[in-house]
Formats: sequence, structure tokens, C-alpha cells
Amino acid sequence: MSSANLRSKFRQWRSTLWALPVSLVLSAATSSTFAADNVVIGVIFPTQQHARVAFEIRILEETAKANGDKVIVQYSMESAATQKNQVEAMIERGVDVIILQAIDAKAASALVTEAQSQGIKVITYDRGVTDAKVDFHISRDNYEMGTLQATSALTAVPCGKYAIIRGDKATVAQIDMSRAYDKLVKSKTCIDVVHDVFVSGWETAGAQREAEAALQAHPDLNAFLIMWDTGAQAVVQTLKSAGVTPGTVWVTGSDATTPSLAYINQGWQGQTTWTPIDQMAIDAANLAHDLGTGSEPRIKGVLVDGVRNDFPKLTSVTKENLCEFVTKIAPQGWVDNDAVFGAGINPCT
Repeated sequence: MSSANLRSKFRQWRSTLWALPVSLVLSAATSSTFAADNVVIGVIFPTQQHARVAFEIRILEETAKANGDKVIVQYSMESAATQKNQVEAMIERGVDVIILQAIDAKAASALVTEAQSQGIKVITYDRGVTDAKVDFHISRDNYEMGTLQATSALTAVPCGKYAIIRGDKATVAQIDMSRAYDKLVKSKTCIDVVHDVFVSGWETAGAQREAEAALQAHPDLNAFLIMWDTGAQAVVQTLKSAGVTPGTVWVTGSDATTPSLAYINQGWQGQTTWTPIDQMAIDAANLAHDLGTGSEPRIKGVLVDGVRNDFPKLTSVTKENLCEFVTKIAPQGWVDNDAVFGAGINPCT
């Protein structure tokens, strides 16, 4: 019998067991049998270099532990080849569920199909795939993300010179945000997009190089439309080095990281977008438990192209609602008041 069939038989037995009255379950199973019911979750993220990752992994592991599950975490260092090896190793290891943040949306599709052929459930997280139907997808709505960023820029700079620095060309997040950018910004006749590039691997250094090139060729730029916060922070460093006055060039971003929130307070960055990553991590662990035990997922989600999606509510953060974000919206431990406003300074009272 294949490993996929064995896994399926085990899940069927486990579901039947849990459907029995408690007294019968206790008489039919030893404590070691119950240990087998724990779901083994393989988590594969592209990198651990972003501020949000450690925060998410901690919450995901805590939630999984509360569910009685085990988590194995690996990072691919933004290498699709490394990620392929890691997924295949997880399959060999016999995990029940893989939570995958895809590096290359197309290449990762084959990995999803391979895992599912072995009876492993696959949840894509934050970055999806293009050519496979996963068991669940948890992500912000990246088209909405791009819309919030573009709208903030158009409100601040309705006409003028724009530079667009997009993320990695191979990722679904970039594709969806770009659709919003192109529809809302590139279609406007009074917006002159003078620099428009992709940055491989969402590299901060790559964003800084492109910002320097854009500003050198067009020192009168009015806005930088940037998809991610570390890219936005690289742009801010470029603006500072060029002697630009804060508040004169609009810069967008995402993830509401502390440096970007501080830059918003100082006027260097105009906007960032908060995704409730704490809720995403909780949802991922809970869905992995449900899928791994064969239970009905507690989150129904929204059906998109035959795949259930869990879309959290996004918040566009600007100077206008910065205090509200820091004091009310951000989860505990995400942001420190002193780091945003300065030691001992609290304009939010």
C-alpha cells in the first residue's frame, strides 16, 4: 500500500475514533495512540529576515502547541531550489500538513501537487501558487493592498512624477498588487511613471539601488510607490542622502514595521499597510490542525477559483491614524511607543 493510502487509512481510523463516545475511545486507545493523533506541521518560509516572521512563527507555534501539534520550521533563504528540497524533505519525513510561503509561484505549484499526492494537506501562506489547487490559502488580499497603497499616493499626489518599485516578479503578491497599481496609477494621464522596475527576492539593497537610479535621473520625483516596508525604508535612506526635505515625496509600504511607523511620524514615509499577521498565524495553526485531523475547517473562507481563502482585514496607516494604530490596532508586542515617537514622547494621550 502506498504511503498516501496508508496516510488516508490512518486519518479515516482517527476520524472514526474521535466520533466514538469518550468511554469507548479511552478503552480502545492507549496514551501512545493519542500521541499519534497530534498533527505534524511543516512550515516553510522564504526568509527570516523580515521583522514580521519571528512574530508570526512564535504565535503559530504557540497555537499549534495548544492544539497538541508539533511544528517543524525551515527557511529557504529566498532560493526556489532550496525550497524544493525542503518540501521534498518534509514529504519524506511524513508531515501531515505543510504551510508553504512560496518563493516562485509557478515552480511551487509542482511541489503542492507532489505533497498532495502523498496525502499531505497544503496551506499556502501570504504567497500563493499559480497552477495548483491548495487545500487552503491564508493571505491578505494583495489587490486590495495595492489599491490602498495607490489610493494613498493619489490622494497625496494626484498628479506628478512617480517611481514604481515592485517586488519579485515570480510572486503572486507582486502580480496582484501590480494589477491595482496599473489600473489606478498607470492609467492616469497626469501621472508620469518615470521609473518602473521589479526587485528580485524583494531585496532591500535592490530597492535602494533602484531608488538611487530613479532619483538621480529625476530629482523632482513626487512619489515612490513601493510594495514593502524594507523597500520603503531603503527609499527613505536614499531621500535623506539626496537632501530631500521630509514630507515632500510620498512613499508607500506594507507590514507597518516599527522603522516605517517612525518614518511616518517624521514625515519621511507617507503610508504603510497593516495585515493582522497575528490572526493569520493563529488561523494557519488552527486550519492545519483541522485539515490534519480530517475535521471540518473552523474557518470557511472565501472561495476563489475553487480554493478557500482566508483574507484578514487590512488597515492603511498614515500620520492621520498613526496613534490609533499604535495604541489600539497593533497587537501586543508588535510596536513600541518610544521607538515610533521617541523616548518619553507620547502624542497619543
